[in-house]
Amino acid sequence: MSIGRLIYKIFFKPTLQIRYYIRHFGLTGWYKLYQGEQQMKKAASDIPPVPLAKDHLLEVNYLTGAKYWHQTIFCAQSLARILQGRVKINIYSDGTLGQTHEAFIARAIPGVSIVAEKTVNEHLDKFLPIAQFPTLHYLRKWHPFFRRLIDIHSAPLWAIHLDSDMLFFDRPQQIIDAYQNKTAIYMQEHLSSSYFVDDEKTLKDKYDINCISHVNGGIIAYNGDIDYTDLEEKAKTLLKHYPNAGPAQVEQTLMSYVLFKQGATPLDKQRYPIFYDSKIEVEDSQIVRHYIFKAKLPYFNTEWKKILP
Repeated sequence: MSIGRLIYKIFFKPTLQIRYYIRHFGLTGWYKLYQGEQQMKKAASDIPPVPLAKDHLLEVNYLTGAKYWHQTIFCAQSLARILQGRVKINIYSDGTLGQTHEAFIARAIPGVSIVAEKTVNEHLDKFLPIAQFPTLHYLRKWHPFFRRLIDIHSAPLWAIHLDSDMLFFDRPQQIIDAYQNKTAIYMQEHLSSSYFVDDEKTLKDKYDINCISHVNGGIIAYNGDIDYTDLEEKAKTLLKHYPNAGPAQVEQTLMSYVLFKQGATPLDKQRYPIFYDSKIEVEDSQIVRHYIFKAKLPYFNTEWKKILP
C-alpha cells in the first residue's frame, strides 16, 4: 500500500464526516452536533419501550448498523406510537449491527423482528445466486446502500424501507393505503436535479433506463416481483459506462428505474418533507420529517426530543 493510500485510510477516511460538519457548522457547531448525538444514543439505550401489536396496519423495514441504531429506534418508535403499536417492524443489518445494538432495539421495540444476516445470505443464495447475478452481489459488497435495494426487496412481495434519520409526527395514511393496495411509492426529492449517474434523457436514450425524477431513498416501496435478470444487466451497464459514479448515485438510479417500471406515485412532499438546512420550518400538516445534510444539526440537538413520551 502506498503512503498516500495509507494516510487516506488511517486519517482522511475516518475523519471525513467530522471534517464535513466542521466545514459547514464550524468547530462549535460540530461539537453541539456531537454532544446532541451522544445524548440521543443515551436516550435510545434506555427509552421507555413501545410494544408492537400482533395485528398490524403496516409493515416496514429498516437497514441499520453501528452508526445508526439509535436513529432507527427513534424513527421506529415515533411510527409505532402513532399507530398504537399496530406496525410490523423488520430490522436488517448493514453489516455492522452488533449484539449490543440488537439488544437495545429489541428492548425499545418489543416484538420487533431482527433479520439475521445468515437468513439473508441463505435467501440470496437461492433467490439471487451469485453465478447468475454477480453484479448485484458485487454492489451489495461495494456499499451498504445496496442492501436496501437487494436484501429488503429481493422477494416477490411488496416491501417498504424507511431511512432511520426520519421522525413521524402523524398517521402516514398515504403509506398505509399503499401497503394495503400493494402500490409503489417514493419520497420526493426537493432539489432541482435528481441524484442519478446522469440526466434522465441520456439514461433513457442511450441505455434504455427510464427513471422517475426526484426520487429520494428515505421512503421507498414496491413489489419485489421484478425482472432481476434485467436489473442485473442494467447494473452492469451503469458500472461499465459510469465508473466514477458513487454508490449513492448508482443505487438511486437503479431504484428509480424499478419504480418507473411499477408506475410508482410520489408521497406528498409538503406532508412528507425533506429538510436540508439547519432551519426547520415546522408545520402541523407534516407527517414525517427527513433530516439530511445541514439539517442533522437540529435533528441531533432538538428534533428527536419532540417524540419522547
